[in-house]
Amino acid sequence: MKKIAFAASLFTISLISGVAHANFNTELNGAALKADELKVYSVGGSYYFDSINTNKGPLAEASFLDLQSSVEAFFTRSDFDDENLNSWAVGGTYVLQNTGLFLNADVQHLNGYSENIYTLGGGYYLSRDWSVSVDTQFDDDMNYQAFSLASKKLFDLGGDRFVSLEGTYINPDDFDDSFAVSADYYLNRNLSLGLGYEWSDGFSDGLSTVRSQWFVSEHFAVSAAVSYMDDNIGSTTLYNLGATLRF
Repeated sequence: MKKIAFAASLFTISLISGVAHANFNTELNGAALKADELKVYSVGGSYYFDSINTNKGPLAEASFLDLQSSVEAFFTRSDFDDENLNSWAVGGTYVLQNTGLFLNADVQHLNGYSENIYTLGGGYYLSRDWSVSVDTQFDDDMNYQAFSLASKKLFDLGGDRFVSLEGTYINPDDFDDSFAVSADYYLNRNLSLGLGYEWSDGFSDGLSTVRSQWFVSEHFAVSAAVSYMDDNIGSTTLYNLGATLRF
């Protein structure tokens, strides 16, 4: 179950990560993950109260470079052998315009469990293309569940080429501390190739990912990723396909 939970959390993170050239207010996402007996399907979306400007850099980084206040909701179904789990999450982000500050909150629920998980956090833009954020999770009784610290920086190489670097540290209450680093190279504003690596004491060789994202048009993008995970139980290869629609 630890492996299932870890894979499902990675899938959710990849789904929520933004994906176009025309400005937009709404983003819809869908994705599917396959790993041995595990299958995960997820759909969700975000609504931005002010239009996102897509002319500031790579199309995939539009909401990062022009962050606006928003609300979002996601639904995920996980199938493992004969066991099915459904989960949902709703939340939002409030941006304090012209300050570089933003606040975020969400609630997550997994069917079969009586308690919800609440996330409260926020962040700050050190520059227009560099952010840091902190999040803390609690249960219904306000017991500590997890803490995370993350940072992201986008480098402009010129000629519509960019590199995005990200790093995350997570301190969960019931599991080992984990770390994640990733890099995405934008060949142009539409196409990216990326690498990621995540590890903790519970995963002997961690999880390595190769991924790509392509904006077929200004409003539609597809993505694919292959990950290899090796832990104390065994090794697993995960395949992830996704699509995003913006309008």
